[in-house]
Amino acid sequence: MQAMNLGIVRNTLVQKMCIGVFLALLVLPMIGQTMSVGTDVRAVEMRTPAALPAMPANAEELATLPHRFEAWLKDHFGFRNHLVLAYNLIRVKLLGQSTSPVVVLGKNDWLFYSGERSMDQARGIARFTPEELDRWIDVMERRQAWLAERGIPMLMVAIPNKERVYREELPGWVAQVNPESQLDQIRRRLVERGSPLAFMDLTPDLVAAKKDMKVYLKADTHWTVEAAFTVAYTRIMDWIKAEKPNLEPLTAGDVERVLRKRPGNDLDLARMLGLAAVSEEDEIRFKLRKPTLFRTNDASTPGGIALNILKAKRPTAPTVVWFRDSFSISLFPYIADSFRKAVVTEHAGMRFDKALIEQHKPDVVVYQFVERFLNVPIPAE
Repeated sequence: MQAMNLGIVRNTLVQKMCIGVFLALLVLPMIGQTMSVGTDVRAVEMRTPAALPAMPANAEELATLPHRFEAWLKDHFGFRNHLVLAYNLIRVKLLGQSTSPVVVLGKNDWLFYSGERSMDQARGIARFTPEELDRWIDVMERRQAWLAERGIPMLMVAIPNKERVYREELPGWVAQVNPESQLDQIRRRLVERGSPLAFMDLTPDLVAAKKDMKVYLKADTHWTVEAAFTVAYTRIMDWIKAEKPNLEPLTAGDVERVLRKRPGNDLDLARMLGLAAVSEEDEIRFKLRKPTLFRTNDASTPGGIALNILKAKRPTAPTVVWFRDSFSISLFPYIADSFRKAVVTEHAGMRFDKALIEQHKPDVVVYQFVERFLNVPIPAE
């Protein structure tokens, strides 16, 4: 009888504990919401959370009120970020499933971007027609000729997609259909036409460099700072110095290597998977051994396009207008320290800003773009 009573007590205690845990799970989200614990959507998903809807002023607002209130509640649910992170970890790490429609899980924890037809480019499916290829080159040659009339040389700098440099880390289903890429098409056609276009494809350099360094980040679409400086900066500055001997670029002896941890919120593919909170990656950065000559950065966004005017204490150095995408951001510290004035602007879809060039009258123009932009129609000129 005593044993039976003890069993009843234990069962009652277990039941009470289960009820207590259940009630706690119901109450915790409300407490978390009240105290804003785990509700910062901006930190995890890099977007603005839904706002608490105001009282409806008309029938249309009344009809949409439930949907808008639900959106607000989902974005401000207590411990939301923790629950989303747990879900994403289970999907990605345990089940091997991507939580983003534009992120492909590769081998050895490599992540790849599949947006903007980059996988089609990796497979050789995204290709120029003969007419498209010639039009692309025609436009760039006209830009170069327009600059040449003003005594300004121009260098086109093409950066390959990560998928083509680390092809061996792609999943097996990304089979290569055609070995000739769009960048290969351009290089071949330039030779066939005897084109004067100054075109620098960094693909061979980056493929060769990966034997000695990590040239792209595992959890990001971009190259490493080490590759940006060691490969790209060096090659671009060599070309400019041949045109403008008064350039004094930085060298490997001017910098020292420093190992840094790049946090998850600065790894775009990790953010897309919702794993920024548990992601980080080693990266080599560079620190100048001598005081920087960089002085000012006048940043603005005319027409919504980022523009930086960098000035350094280099009175005899040339000036540059540098059209860029996000890959040039890693080069900012070195560009800023190399030119008397560097006008760095987004090309925003392969545009060419003649007015900006006329305004600043640079000694040289650099036009940098990543391979994905070959899928963007060239603006009519």
